[in-house]
Amino acid sequence: MMAMYFCSRLLILARGGEQVRLFLFCPLGGGCYTHRMQSKAWLMLPLLACAAMAQDENKTDAPEVLAPVKFDEAWVSQMQWRSIGPASMGGRIVDLEVLPDDPFTFYLATASGGLFKTTNNGTTFTPIFEKQTAVSIGDVAVSRSDPKIIWVGTGEHNARNSVSWGDGVYKSTDAGKTWANMGLEKSFQIGRIAIHPKNPDIVYVGALGRLWGPNEERGLYKTTDGGKTWKKILHVDDKTGCVEVKMHPTKPDTLIVAMYERERDGFDSNDPAKRWGPGSGIYKTTDGGANWTKLEKGLPTRPLGRVGISFFEKNPDIVYAIIETDKIGDGPATAFMGINGGNRVKEALIQGVTKDGPSAKAGIQAGDIILQVDEKKVESYNGLIVAIRAHKPNDKVTMKLKRGEEELEVELTFGKRGGESSRPFTSYLGGQRANAMKEQGKVGKETGGIYRSEDGGDTWKRINSLNPRPFYYSQIFVDPSDDKYIYVLGIQVHTSKDGGKTFKTGVRGVHPDHHALWINPRDGRHLILGCDGGLYITHDRGATWDFHNVMDIGQFYDVGVDTRAPYWVYGGLQDNGSWGAPNRKRGTRGTLNSDWLRIGGGDGFLCRADPDDPYTVYCEMQGGRIWRVNMKTGARYTLRPPGKDLKFNWKTPFVLSPHNSRIFFSAGNYVFRSLNRGANLQRISPKLGRTDRGTATALAESPRKSGVLWAGTDDGALWLTRDGGREWKNLVEKVGLPKPFHVASIEPSRFADGRAYVAFDGHRSNSDAPHIYVTEDFGASW
Repeated sequence: MMAMYFCSRLLILARGGEQVRLFLFCPLGGGCYTHRMQSKAWLMLPLLACAAMAQDENKTDAPEVLAPVKFDEAWVSQMQWRSIGPASMGGRIVDLEVLPDDPFTFYLATASGGLFKTTNNGTTFTPIFEKQTAVSIGDVAVSRSDPKIIWVGTGEHNARNSVSWGDGVYKSTDAGKTWANMGLEKSFQIGRIAIHPKNPDIVYVGALGRLWGPNEERGLYKTTDGGKTWKKILHVDDKTGCVEVKMHPTKPDTLIVAMYERERDGFDSNDPAKRWGPGSGIYKTTDGGANWTKLEKGLPTRPLGRVGISFFEKNPDIVYAIIETDKIGDGPATAFMGINGGNRVKEALIQGVTKDGPSAKAGIQAGDIILQVDEKKVESYNGLIVAIRAHKPNDKVTMKLKRGEEELEVELTFGKRGGESSRPFTSYLGGQRANAMKEQGKVGKETGGIYRSEDGGDTWKRINSLNPRPFYYSQIFVDPSDDKYIYVLGIQVHTSKDGGKTFKTGVRGVHPDHHALWINPRDGRHLILGCDGGLYITHDRGATWDFHNVMDIGQFYDVGVDTRAPYWVYGGLQDNGSWGAPNRKRGTRGTLNSDWLRIGGGDGFLCRADPDDPYTVYCEMQGGRIWRVNMKTGARYTLRPPGKDLKFNWKTPFVLSPHNSRIFFSAGNYVFRSLNRGANLQRISPKLGRTDRGTATALAESPRKSGVLWAGTDDGALWLTRDGGREWKNLVEKVGLPKPFHVASIEPSRFADGRAYVAFDGHRSNSDAPHIYVTEDFGASW
């Protein structure tokens, strides 16, 4: 996989004597790799960075056209990489496919690390899809009539901000040993693949299409000749793709599919800019796609978003759907207490009280423990929330609480939380909470949730309000042998044991953010679960889980190294925090999972070690939350500038000055500087963005001259100061771009004062063309 465009950074660690040490990281899955090679091969580095480095190092005056450099293939052939992991934390699994007659053999599709296969129930895995030109997977399907036939749809189907795209569908006829691209190269993301159970030449592919703009190659495609030719059998428009394809278990000409209109804009916000639209909908065919019926009876009349579908295999007339609408979270106002808190050993601990809110007026304080609401005993903070939801605004209750050793009673009148415009039934990160149908009342049907059909999808009835963060999940599964057991995936695993009337979350010991589930049709206790943290298997319906951390499929956003010997490697991973480990160890086993040390949480991004003190490491998580970590003591220091008007990018840039490592720069909608390793950060720039949403995505200081600082934003601004921040110039108009693009990277030259390289990324603006520019005169010309 390392030879592909997915490998986005190559670092020279040191060059002395006869060898060069290299370090490569793959942000799209595959872990970290190190390499040592003979010095005669070091000239290959510009091939992966920029051929402009071949220019005469001493020239600093007028710009000139750079001569092309011819590279010898032998330089690349000398590279021998060794993986140093890690597999400790797993990585994002988007789909899995299990052979029904051999559940010890199954395939795992990763968000950007290819396809893995096990034949021993997950004890070991073999990567079988890593040499293709795209390794981001949307779906994998295995033929029931011939398990050697495997289809892979490239391009992850989840519309998150770090999603990658693919180049069509691939087919293997030898159980994954070899692959052929079977077309649909401009489908970008694949929602689902369905294979006819008796005729493997008949295949349906749900193509989502481009996430950042319109394109024609989207909708539902069908082949009847094993992929030689394709016919688009369901199409809405150039903005709407197909996210779900479910085939009737016994009538393969009957399919229910979900069309999905979605789009991201140029900013790295959590949600897509468009999550629903008139193009979205649920359709059914009974003749293999020749004719279609749009399913509407009993369903919301509002514009739909993402939809997931599941047939009950024992009785396929029963179908479940999880549906998003533009009214998700809406409903009448709910009771408001004005608190936040958490659990403390069967107690509901109040951690904060809203100023002038109902609790404050009743005399409730932070540190109090709520014991009872009227006659209802409270044994957890979640139990307190349930008790609050049983009431309406303006209800008066008596609360029994514990303050220190004293027990008190207070009278509280509930306030009012919102109304329809504030979406009071919203769950974490934009979903809709479970078991709220009664509270939502008649308007609830239009907000989506879980629906059940008992006539094959012709008519539907809403059975629960649950829908966690739809654009990232929308996965519903029913036990093939018992439809009382229903599973809905989200940040947590939501489980119903009564056919969907009520859902609970109780899966413990597993990583959050779940995308794939398989339920053994012969034994409903046996489940295989895929999530942002890898693979889990249970044999007791989720009471306990085995974590299979044997695959290095973590998605690195960035890496850094320190100056120790042996040097340590640090990196930030999607949803798996920031980690560090030595690049090698004494002995013959090399770097192991147990050698990797977690130093940060959330989505990890940049990691930088102080070159003068390798035991001081900086790391961050999304939204500009940066820490300085003492690797000897574990002490952590938050580096956050003051101010309520501040905004930070999903991946916030920060740098240590190459002239004085105690000087620390970071950037959001302003550039900040600290003279003391991140403490007391101060603004040193004007507002950076071209728009109100704009935030910095690139930041760099010249290694030749202190105070020459470059900054770029996600909305296309490019700034330079030559005096440490006193005066700034926006240079982007001089670059000559066709339109503003996300500034991906800035690299000031080590050899010429006025030279800098800037890479602009247009894919978020629906442009795939690469844009790399060089200036020789501090941005006056490019």
